[in-house]
Amino acid sequence: MACHADLDEASAGIGATVYGQKITQEIVRKILHGSETLVFKPNYSDFAGKYERAGKLMSINRQSQPLFILGTQRSGTTLLARILSSHKDIFIQNEISVEKVFEGVNDPAKMLSLMDVQIQERHGDSLEDVLQKEGKSVWGVKDPELTYHLEKLEQFIPESKMLLILRDGRGVVNSYMENKWGLGTNAYTGAIRWKEEVEQLLDFAERHKEQVLVVRFEDLITGMEAELRRICSHFGVEFDPEMLKYDKKKAMFKENPHNVNTNKAPDITLAEKWQSRLSPREVGIIEYVAGDTLKAHGYELAGEKVCPSAIERAYYLVHQKIIGEIQLQWQWRRSLIRKKKKAGTSVS
Repeated sequence: MACHADLDEASAGIGATVYGQKITQEIVRKILHGSETLVFKPNYSDFAGKYERAGKLMSINRQSQPLFILGTQRSGTTLLARILSSHKDIFIQNEISVEKVFEGVNDPAKMLSLMDVQIQERHGDSLEDVLQKEGKSVWGVKDPELTYHLEKLEQFIPESKMLLILRDGRGVVNSYMENKWGLGTNAYTGAIRWKEEVEQLLDFAERHKEQVLVVRFEDLITGMEAELRRICSHFGVEFDPEMLKYDKKKAMFKENPHNVNTNKAPDITLAEKWQSRLSPREVGIIEYVAGDTLKAHGYELAGEKVCPSAIERAYYLVHQKIIGEIQLQWQWRRSLIRKKKKAGTSVS
């Protein structure tokens, strides 16, 4: 019983670090997308006002509602965005600065306009122009950060259709640890993060069954055509066989080491990699934290659950707080170096 009680305390401890890490992630994202100025805490109302005064906000009516692709980090959302964008009629924007769209904004029409601003920053064209150039008629947005703005997304229901991709938490936690973005620096904190976010997303999907379709990453990989037909039916578009050739097409987003696997054909070994990368103890810890959630969605447990001692749990929380921030700062520094080299300037 004590172990379960301490899980709640651990969850609160991790939540206290999320805000600071999200700020650092936003800074890294600015660099990756080529922003010229880094702002520690942007004033989003000023951001919106600047574009309104310039007359650059696209007028998007309520009939052209976007699709939304939901999921945790490292759950396959980028792969899904790439596959769907291979459809002759669908364009999915791979990530935006979510807080600039939703922070302090309650009008759905304004949110849509701010999404268009984000698309202009990334493509050099408005959403309307991107759709026209690509010959697309359906658009959407994919971003794991949407998990933190589900209340705002409810304003797009029932017009918008949404898709939630769910991946085995052990695979997600292994990816957290290997990619070193501060999401989960160890099995314990990574499992807590995955469980909390997945349960939040699944609760949203349960409340909006008609609008939100849940797809498992593993089912998409092993039975891609059947799952894509199901997805197309949910979105109200015809199935396009070109989606099965997504790996042969040029991605509509900047490729980097973290999304390199989206260049490859479906490979179930990627989904099963955690089985050889995680130690039995790490698997046991993940299954202790999130075993009920895993089983509820068809994931068989691998062995006995491992309840870390109080000292171990304290260590894992400190590890997450310190190493997580170091990882984010390292990613920021590495991204800055790449940007400076590309621009031919020195890094101080």
